[in-house]
Amino acid sequence: MEIEEEILKKIPFFNGLSEEHLGLLKKIITVKEFAEGTEVIKEGKIGEEIYILLNGEVEVSKSLVLNLPGMNLGQMEKSLTKLTSAGFPFFGEMVLFTDKAERTATVITTKPCTFAIIYKSDFINLAESNKEIGYILYKNIATVLAERLRKANNDILKLTTALTLVLSK
Repeated sequence: MEIEEEILKKIPFFNGLSEEHLGLLKKIITVKEFAEGTEVIKEGKIGEEIYILLNGEVEVSKSLVLNLPGMNLGQMEKSLTKLTSAGFPFFGEMVLFTDKAERTATVITTKPCTFAIIYKSDFINLAESNKEIGYILYKNIATVLAERLRKANNDILKLTTALTLVLSK
């Protein structure tokens, strides 16, 4: 299955790319469908691809406890968010910034989903062969990561405030 250029134009991850750029990008995108209840990404596993949700809904969850040597604290996960295809969200982008990128969360489909998948090696080759595309895509990723970091910082502040209040009683 091939992705249509009209869809590519709507995906925020590709903002600022020209028609020519989108044509080159289209060549490295694989479109794949997943059934409801499919684990797309597993926290802690090594990944090699970025996913863009084209259709459907996923749940993103994270382990609540660290797996420390010699301690069995059990498996407790917290659902962080549900993502729908409305804004064409992407995840798995951390693979672009390190050699062995461990997934930082688990993503499971809650409805049948269609994803655009870009493999790290294809992305890097395209970004290196066309610096303009590389610059635009990395800038778009950085913008999203900065927003996610801001939100995570606010969440940490809320948690430390709550912990401080509980411990001060």
